[in-house]
Amino acid sequence: MTLVAIDPILMRMDAVRNIKSQVRRRQIWTDDGIRLSLVYQGDVHAPCVLLAHGFGQTQWAWSETARLLAESGWQAVTYDARGHGESDRARDGDYEFEAFVEDFRRVCDCLPGPPVVVGASMGGLTAMIAHTERPRVDLAGMVLVDIAPSWDTRGVSSMLDFMRQHPEGFESLDQAREAIRHFLPHRRNKGSMEGLKRNLRQASSGRWHWHWDPAMLPLAEQSEKLQRRLKNAAKKLKLPTLLVSGGASEMIGRKHIEEFGKLVPHAGHEQLADARHMVAGDSNEPFLAAIGPFLNEVGSTRGIQT
Repeated sequence: MTLVAIDPILMRMDAVRNIKSQVRRRQIWTDDGIRLSLVYQGDVHAPCVLLAHGFGQTQWAWSETARLLAESGWQAVTYDARGHGESDRARDGDYEFEAFVEDFRRVCDCLPGPPVVVGASMGGLTAMIAHTERPRVDLAGMVLVDIAPSWDTRGVSSMLDFMRQHPEGFESLDQAREAIRHFLPHRRNKGSMEGLKRNLRQASSGRWHWHWDPAMLPLAEQSEKLQRRLKNAAKKLKLPTLLVSGGASEMIGRKHIEEFGKLVPHAGHEQLADARHMVAGDSNEPFLAAIGPFLNEVGSTRGIQT
């Protein structure tokens, strides 16, 4: 399988975009009966990149990244974690971190081979645990997007404050968009109304509610308790690893990045100067430029011609 190398400055992206991308949807079920929604893009025989979203996001946060990766010769796979997007919510309203790790394992089980995982925030943390703790998931490489085994809890608090707002929902999509603009002023002119709809559900009353289950919030409130476990997991990482951080991140700063470098000394690090915690969404093409050489190198070491 020949991949189109992702040029560090994306000079060849126009040519790459001419490659037709196949899009396929799939549903799988967990042992506890939760239905997970997946989307596959690209050649079914191509090596996989699994894109795992963060807490409170959906797989559509990766839509543009997945499309471009598929057009570059990879098979890009995204999924909605339980309680997010089009996947089921927990029937008992009980969300444990272990369940998200098991969901990640289940998704990897349905892939044709070990993927390179690109995990944003929660997606990266679940990948670290699933890869280093039994039953161990085999991965070809790991890209952690603005997350490390420890983080600034003020960033989590800010995110939760936003998620707790508007429990009654919104009268209109415009009202929801204004709420996002207030929370993310640097992305004021980004995003379409169709993209916004993917992050909301319309109730029978006509009001719009966020796609995620409010019952998940206590899990994020207690996430700091996971940090010791995550540091132990990081020490066990032997596979090719890259940390991509936002220079304006609310979640991880220099001390967290330096700590990660000591825990995983072979890991690379790329920083996007103006990006915040939603790194790929803030700077999509710079993000692809940052991870492109890493993906190409992992592909070549696994016998894939780039």
